[in-house]
Amino acid sequence: MDSIQTHKLMNYMRGTYKVLENEWQKNAREIGLTQAEQHVMWIVYLENEVTITRISEIGLWDVSTVMQVLKRLKNKSFVKLEKKANDRRVSYVSLTDEGLEKVDDSTQYSYSVMSYLDEYRQKSEENAEFLKLMYQFQLNFNKHFHGSEFVNWVEKQKLPMR
Repeated sequence: MDSIQTHKLMNYMRGTYKVLENEWQKNAREIGLTQAEQHVMWIVYLENEVTITRISEIGLWDVSTVMQVLKRLKNKSFVKLEKKANDRRVSYVSLTDEGLEKVDDSTQYSYSVMSYLDEYRQKSEENAEFLKLMYQFQLNFNKHFHGSEFVNWVEKQKLPMR
């Protein structure tokens, strides 16, 4: 790929990312959170009880960033940090009842990107097959750059029963 093609591809990828990021930020703001706070809360929700290190691995952040976000969430009474009696070195994060309500509030939003993909998929079998291939490409891309553990975590996600 020549430098012009590389430049074009990078700009298209950035454009796609910006649509996702802006919509995620907007939806998080509507329920009084930042995008990072909402993402941390969903990780904690899906993991049920999770260490700070694990949140940083899954969220693709530094531990210091996670600590800053958790401090804000704790001040808002959305998460609690506890240590196990048998190991006081490690803090475990879980959601409070208020945090669970906030996660539930965040499910009320739809994303125009997903609507676009659904419309695109329904136009033809070729489009549907292309999106399957694109999904597999994204999986492989993330496995290459973020590792199998990250991809395995994403792939295993199901909404837990409450």
